[in-house]
Amino acid sequence: MTTGTGYVASMASMALPTKSLLNRLAGSLDSAADQLPEVVELPAWIDPSFLRAAAVVAIATILVLLVLAARIIRRLVVRGLVIVVLAALALGLWSQRVSLADCAAECSCNLFGQAVQIPDDLNPNCSQATGSR
Repeated sequence: MTTGTGYVASMASMALPTKSLLNRLAGSLDSAADQLPEVVELPAWIDPSFLRAAAVVAIATILVLLVLAARIIRRLVVRGLVIVVLAALALGLWSQRVSLADCAAECSCNLFGQAVQIPDDLNPNCSQATGSR
């Protein structure tokens, strides 16, 4: 009768993977986005908190588009391609949004390779660090 508990104990002691597939995918998307060149300089009024809120709105819009694409597009290949592209865009936005959470402390915020200015109220040390360069 103890074989069942021994099996459970041996399963519990097995090492589980430390990162899920979603976390690994988000990490690889995040590192790929950091390698993008800076195309334009973002306006000064765009700060990390604004970008985090805008990313949530963009992700919600993408999810609505995903549902619409799945319902409206009839060709299976095109539907699958549109869904994959929109899902990748949503995952990329989510990983960039997560990286914006702590970037103000490091004085280096980027969104898909574009430098984001950090306002003085988020971290006054950032304006001193850029002024001394």
